[in-house]
Amino acid sequence: MTHPIKAAITVGEPNWGPLELVLPACELENFMYMGRAGEIELYKHWLTRRYLNISADGQRFYRYSDGTYVEVTKAVALDHVRNRDH
Repeated sequence: MTHPIKAAITVGEPNWGPLELVLPACELENFMYMGRAGEIELYKHWLTRRYLNISADGQRFYRYSDGTYVEVTKAVALDHVRNRDH
């Protein structure tokens, strides 16, 4: 894992590429594009209201914690965004 990242959120033209690399097509409609923090693309799940934060290349995943983005595994990121129970 890498060091935490602090970056301001900017909103511009949606970049769906990273999300399309990670999820099956049938799940894409469940997400809204929220912007980017540096090189991290931010997507929010419509039901759980949780964020899936993915690097622009679709290879790294992050959780926002205490004002920074901390790298997590793909499994941890997907479990977090899909499950409302925790």
